[in-house]
Amino acid sequence: MVLMDTLTRRNLLGLGVFLTPGLLSSIAAAGHFWDSTPASQWTAAEIAELASKSPWSKPAMAQYRASLENLAPQPGSEPEQGRGEARGGPCGLVPCGQIMPGEVTVIWESAQPIREALHPVIPPQFNGRYVISIRGLEGTQVLDKLEAGAELSVKGKPATPAGVVAQRNNRYLFGFSKELLPITPGDKEVLFIVRTGPDLKGTLVRATFTPKEMLYRGTLAM
Repeated sequence: MVLMDTLTRRNLLGLGVFLTPGLLSSIAAAGHFWDSTPASQWTAAEIAELASKSPWSKPAMAQYRASLENLAPQPGSEPEQGRGEARGGPCGLVPCGQIMPGEVTVIWESAQPIREALHPVIPPQFNGRYVISIRGLEGTQVLDKLEAGAELSVKGKPATPAGVVAQRNNRYLFGFSKELLPITPGDKEVLFIVRTGPDLKGTLVRATFTPKEMLYRGTLAM
């Protein structure tokens, strides 16, 4: 399903291109604006920072692979040798020409500060779930395949698969059950990963979040 975004000042995610290192430094020096300033007073630059590089938004590299079916050396090709054993090249066993990385942004859209800043349109079937989006994923993605390869995990707890996946313009939304994976500020890291390929052995997108950093006005916001 495809849903339309509302184009307002607060959900223009692309504003991050206007941030300069000096501006980011001045914002950091003043502390977390999301804790000290009401959401209604956040500036466009602050909203852009929140939506592009913050505890709730992580830049990542999508590893597009043209083919993962044939990882074995092709007829007539010579594998690289190392101490008598075949080894992969600089891109592993997949030829470098078949790996095309691209920049994306992974956003925890169900978090309260993201909702207050961007007012994202989240479908009803995502209610009560952690909602994570990938912005900027290129090409036509099959929702069933994305759902099959997506999971959310915390060290020491069973990984949780995505329960629902949807598309909203150029963003893909992933919903995960909060009941199956309760997360606390004491958890060290939360890993969001989308695997790809016929056996889901390749990594399409990977992003790590730190719960203790995802506090909004003293409360865990996820």
